[in-house]
Amino acid sequence: MNPPPPLEGLDPKLCEELGEGLEIKLKNFGRKIYFHGPGFKHYEVEDFSIKGPPRFVDISVTGRKCELMCDHCASKILWHMIPAETPEELWRVCEELKEKGVTGILISGGSNRDGVVELHPFLGTMKRIKEELGLFVTCHVGLVDEELANGLAEAGVDAVLIDIIGDNETIAKVYKLPHRTTEDYERSLRLLKSAGLKIVPHVIIGLHYGKIKGEEKALEMIAENDPDALVLVVVMPYYGKASFQLLPPPTPEESARIVLTARKLMPDVPIMIGCARPAGPDRVKFDLYSILAGVNGIAFPAEGVVSYAKSIGLEPVLSPSCCSTVFMVEAGVISP
Repeated sequence: MNPPPPLEGLDPKLCEELGEGLEIKLKNFGRKIYFHGPGFKHYEVEDFSIKGPPRFVDISVTGRKCELMCDHCASKILWHMIPAETPEELWRVCEELKEKGVTGILISGGSNRDGVVELHPFLGTMKRIKEELGLFVTCHVGLVDEELANGLAEAGVDAVLIDIIGDNETIAKVYKLPHRTTEDYERSLRLLKSAGLKIVPHVIIGLHYGKIKGEEKALEMIAENDPDALVLVVVMPYYGKASFQLLPPPTPEESARIVLTARKLMPDVPIMIGCARPAGPDRVKFDLYSILAGVNGIAFPAEGVVSYAKSIGLEPVLSPSCCSTVFMVEAGVISP
């Protein structure tokens, strides 16, 4: 590797510490690093842009509605998704997307008051989408039971994404699920894996009102369940309710240490930095730190980040797909 050029504003001691993660990544995955720009929004900076129509889009089976309305996002994450609130509408939307050149979809929606995204009515349509339209189908789920896990497997979905929370107080206060615990999230992981599904857990850094609380336990739970990839995001307070919006997210330095912990716990698992994280100078810092901590890729990289990756000898690959597909790319099953 080329020696990293000096980076103004970054903590030199932390950069040195994070270098262990980069060495682990290079040993297990080589020099390629993926930069994703899924088509649900236009994104362009000086050294990163993807032209052409979208290839991967998000669909919500509840539209903008969410019964849970947790402090974390208050349903705003659903607002950029294409609504498809009946199986018939889901089929129609996917037919239209196929005609427009879309090759992959993420299906999700708002949670009910038990933390479950009610996907059961859509499983038959998902199977038809796979078999007749040939789309790459992922689902971002809430908590699952055995019936839903097996149903997703029967539908043939390509990957299941699930947020994993490692602290009971966070589950109770932020997600408004006092009757749920970390054991429910770990059980969901086990059920999905036992059903033979590819799993891509997500961890939201700073979910507990901007504080680091339970992230390491969440990562340990994930590591024990053999994930196919891991996506790390950082809490975005302005998505949440009014009381949440005034809180600062964790610092880039705090978040970077979680990335390094993930890399050391899961040395041979593709680790991605997902779409959601604060904008501005902190985004630049966090993305640069994440490269040094050994991530496999970043969605919507901040300006200068792709150039920095090149400068230290990495080989950027630009992709219009969801970053959760990285495990399929690394395995050579699909192209970026």
